[in-house]
Amino acid sequence: MDFMKKILISALCILTLVSCAKKNEETVVVDDTVPTIDIINDELVFDDEYEYRYEDNVTVSFGESGGTVEFESEKNSDGETVSVIAKGNNGLNAYDHFRIKIEKTKDKKAIVFGDSIVYGILADRYSFANYLNDDYDFEKVVNAGYSDFRLSTYDDQNKWLIDAVKNHFDEDYDYVLLEGGVNDVLYLTPMGEIAADKNYESFDVNTFCGGMEAYLYTIVNRWPNAKIGYIITYYTKDYTERGLTWSYDDYKEYYDMQKKILDKWNIEYLDLFSDEFSELLEVDTYKYLPDKLHLNVEGHGLIAPYIYEWMKGLRKYS
Repeated sequence: MDFMKKILISALCILTLVSCAKKNEETVVVDDTVPTIDIINDELVFDDEYEYRYEDNVTVSFGESGGTVEFESEKNSDGETVSVIAKGNNGLNAYDHFRIKIEKTKDKKAIVFGDSIVYGILADRYSFANYLNDDYDFEKVVNAGYSDFRLSTYDDQNKWLIDAVKNHFDEDYDYVLLEGGVNDVLYLTPMGEIAADKNYESFDVNTFCGGMEAYLYTIVNRWPNAKIGYIITYYTKDYTERGLTWSYDDYKEYYDMQKKILDKWNIEYLDLFSDEFSELLEVDTYKYLPDKLHLNVEGHGLIAPYIYEWMKGLRKYS
């Protein structure tokens, strides 16, 4: 009897163990759920500067095992492409992406100050400033070029760029582009020195340095919240005037000083005097420079896209 009882007890234990094992096996959940990514907006459009959390544009769902979300960004001048990676703890992943577009120049107002190059004297008054106005998404781009005007008052105080700038004080602009200096070179303006401070009284406007600093001072104090940039004049090889011809080093001395002054004032510049633009404009020929100084319409059209791309990277001066 005891023997039979032991057998029954053993059998019951075995059945219990098998039952428990089956029960445990039944509660094991295999999560084969692939994460899902829901992009709220495939493209987000912002007006210039922005602050945005990628997470605000994405909803991600995982299975019971959960997971994590990662973002990778590839930026360019027009915005960025944001990649979304949903990594499930079960080893299954999902991918998607959306675009952030920055309309930096859309409906913005710009003005371009300068001399006859901006004016477009050999281009039927249609310079790169006019290309910017007509070919891109600005509200308007004002051509404020004045033929034969200078940074300094050295040779002719009636052709001073600061007086030209003051003619436009009554309107606000999002972009203010500056050019000038070649006429100061052509009229052998004394170089002068960079002032120790940024006080207008410290600038000798009868010199190249003083005139340049006064020009910048006037601009940044009138439009401190604008995006301000300076365009350094391209190389004008073999140009002759009043029986004079200027060498590469003659121009370079002045334009190198411009860069130092622009660095002092923390103003970004586009260096058209560089080898890249000398080759682009074929300054050894008359193709784009009919008089070896001023661009024709084709020449202005050639550099306009470069100026536009550079403009998109400008920062607000303030």
